[in-house]
Amino acid sequence: MIISKAFKYFIFFLLISSIAQASDKFVIKLATLAPEGSVWMNAFHDLNKEVIKRTNGDVRFKFYPGGVLGDEIDMLRKIRIGQIHGGGFTGLGLGMIYKDVLVIQLPFLFNNYHEVDYVLKRMEGRFRKGFEKNGFVLLGWSDIGFVYLLSNSPIRSKRDTRGLKFWIWEGDKIASAVFKRLDIVPVPLGLPDILMALQTGLVDVVFSSPLGAIALQWFTRVKYMMDLPLTYAIGAVLISKRAFQRIPPNYQKIIRECANKYIQELNQRIRKDNEKAKEIMIKHGIKITRPSKEDVAEFKKMCNTIAKGFSGKAFSREVLNELMFYLNEYRSHEENK
Repeated sequence: MIISKAFKYFIFFLLISSIAQASDKFVIKLATLAPEGSVWMNAFHDLNKEVIKRTNGDVRFKFYPGGVLGDEIDMLRKIRIGQIHGGGFTGLGLGMIYKDVLVIQLPFLFNNYHEVDYVLKRMEGRFRKGFEKNGFVLLGWSDIGFVYLLSNSPIRSKRDTRGLKFWIWEGDKIASAVFKRLDIVPVPLGLPDILMALQTGLVDVVFSSPLGAIALQWFTRVKYMMDLPLTYAIGAVLISKRAFQRIPPNYQKIIRECANKYIQELNQRIRKDNEKAKEIMIKHGIKITRPSKEDVAEFKKMCNTIAKGFSGKAFSREVLNELMFYLNEYRSHEENK
């Protein structure tokens, strides 16, 4: 008799459920693209130790770092079939779950982390509800940092981008629109493929936070960094709502408290380490290019046009209006000090 694949999955999950009930232990399986040994993974391990201690070993995390389960599209697919329960996501994965969060990553939106923190604090309730509506629990925002262009040819202006092969993350709508505006035909690749693509010359240009470039070893395969923050890259730790609700409420509370503690510490560390990472790359021989004020103004004007075009498509007009309200509110307070 031929057994259907769906029936096999059904039997598998029944077995998993019975094991969990019999042992009264809860193992939360989280995947991430962050490599083992990185500041992100170190924080996750510290989080796990405290959760184990405070739940007397009844709850623990099992991590799958470094993209061993694939990119974020693969991670989401595995969460939906119950193979894992959550992950540490970048904006790409977050946007696939709840598109309005992509508004945070508009190019040239934020000038500094103070603005980021002010806006996220006031919009967190909206974003939490959005994730929950789509089946996920937000444990915390995990900084990636401000993103820069890294290349094997110097880039200072739009003219310098001609003929270069830019990497684009598969499914990144905002980056795709920016490249289209620059008349660039990008090379779509998953994150685990980038180092090899740089080694073989498949791509000439990538974009990353300085710390991310070091953690992923991309900085060893590029020669230049443009000293212009393109966007703030957001990250977050999410757990499937269905999996989280199986955990007793007292343990849910402990998980939330521990996640809040260690993710906040992680963010402060990442911000400091991103500055140190710039110095490391310069010592490694990477040359810094600086666009002129006129070129910066051209980049920003172009991206403002793109943002208006995205409103109502990649994210709602309502969320953009709310974000701009809080951002202008913060800037007004700063100007009046």
